[in-house]
Amino acid sequence: MGMAVFPEWVQAQKMVSELAERLGSTLNEASARSILALKLEGPTPERRQELADKANDGMLTPEEFAEYETYAQLRGLLAVLQSKARLYLKQSETA
Repeated sequence: MGMAVFPEWVQAQKMVSELAERLGSTLNEASARSILALKLEGPTPERRQELADKANDGMLTPEEFAEYETYAQLRGLLAVLQSKARLYLKQSETA
């Protein structure tokens, strides 16, 4: 299953990176602080661990794979945006 969706996953990751880059370039102080305050809702830590374990064992159903992949992509997008927000605020303090 992993090999069949791998190119799609790579393409999705590229799109997430491009989106983060574009959003990051539009920051101001208020939006940067708002982004830093965001918390990602999603599967419970127990559910995430269950999905991770099943992924490591190659036992995810297509539905579980979609759940796991979506959460990972959103978590990655939020991490990049929060990094850009921190950098923006740090640079604006020294300007």
